[in-house]
Amino acid sequence: MPKQILVADDDPVLLGLYSRMLAGTGYAVSRASSFAEATALINSHNYDLLVTDLVFPDGVGTDLITIFERKQGCAKCILVTGAAPELDPDKIPVLAAYFEKPLDADAFLAAVTKALA
Repeated sequence: MPKQILVADDDPVLLGLYSRMLAGTGYAVSRASSFAEATALINSHNYDLLVTDLVFPDGVGTDLITIFERKQGCAKCILVTGAAPELDPDKIPVLAAYFEKPLDADAFLAAVTKALA
């Protein structure tokens, strides 16, 4: 069974970009376009990796990471943001990687591979 990835971002262009970057990797990718949709998917499915934006109109990516961690235990997360607030990625233990937009596709795919190894 392929590794399961949930990608959460409120920007439909970025969701499409993630899908294209992850196409052909052998991973199963689910997409969520809001905090609420991502929370519902986390609660109803098991994922090996969460890739999430930081800022949603209806929530915050760090809260989504907390929900994911409570459900999945030792699962890993990748946080991506266009807004760089005073966030210390080292204080989020399940964070496998942290990226600021625009994404470097090669670095992102390497982080996904490493997180799912």
